[in-house]
Amino acid sequence: MKTQIFIITALVSVLFYTSCQKVITPPLSNSAPQLVIEGSVSDTTGPYYVNISKTVSFYADNTYPNVSGASVTITDQTTGINDMLTETSAGIYTTHTIIGKSGDTYQLTVALNGKTYSAISTMPYPVKLDSITFDYTSIKNMIQPVVHYQDPAALVNYYKYDIAVNGTKLKRFQTSEDLLMNGKYIRMDLVTDTGAIKKNNLVLVNLVGVDKGAYNFLQEAESIAFYNDQLATPATPTANISGGCLGYFSAQTVSSKSAVVK
Repeated sequence: MKTQIFIITALVSVLFYTSCQKVITPPLSNSAPQLVIEGSVSDTTGPYYVNISKTVSFYADNTYPNVSGASVTITDQTTGINDMLTETSAGIYTTHTIIGKSGDTYQLTVALNGKTYSAISTMPYPVKLDSITFDYTSIKNMIQPVVHYQDPAALVNYYKYDIAVNGTKLKRFQTSEDLLMNGKYIRMDLVTDTGAIKKNNLVLVNLVGVDKGAYNFLQEAESIAFYNDQLATPATPTANISGGCLGYFSAQTVSSKSAVVK
């Protein structure tokens, strides 16, 4: 089956603190373009961003048009703060006053062409990444970052792991939940592509805490992007945004550590 490229544009703390793109390639039919909404609020310093774009068909050129003219609002339902975002460049909508705080619940509302899209996400409590080391032996010709942190026992936790090498984000990301490791001290090898990390590279790892809705989207996206040969039928990740679009909205925490590969 032909493949349509679906870009998840993760801005600021979805992956790091500046805007960047993560490309996932689920197998899709040559369907009509679909709206993609992606955004986040985090416990890092704002502003925060929402990106609105459209998918393109397999036979279109390799551009992914951003969508202008939307009305975008993020509301902190815990404090009542309402932030009307400004479109600072085509399809990129930027916050002004909203502040990310663990335990608060945030609502994203997008109005565009007579339709309304909405999502709600609650920011989890932060989990601190203690350190990263490197595994040189598990898989031949592959250096894998190893994360070390304490998983809290009191709550269910959902995680996403991002890696940057010498300031460039790797396409691959990884997700996990603490179903089988609740309350344990975690030492986990992160999956990378062969040759992605070499000696003397500076490696940054982000431990991103997300809620269940965002995790469900990310876990599906990971499976489709990196393990799609195991899927019985073509698929796209299930959005946690209502109204009929692709993408996700996440209120999340970020803890980062870096180290040089020796």
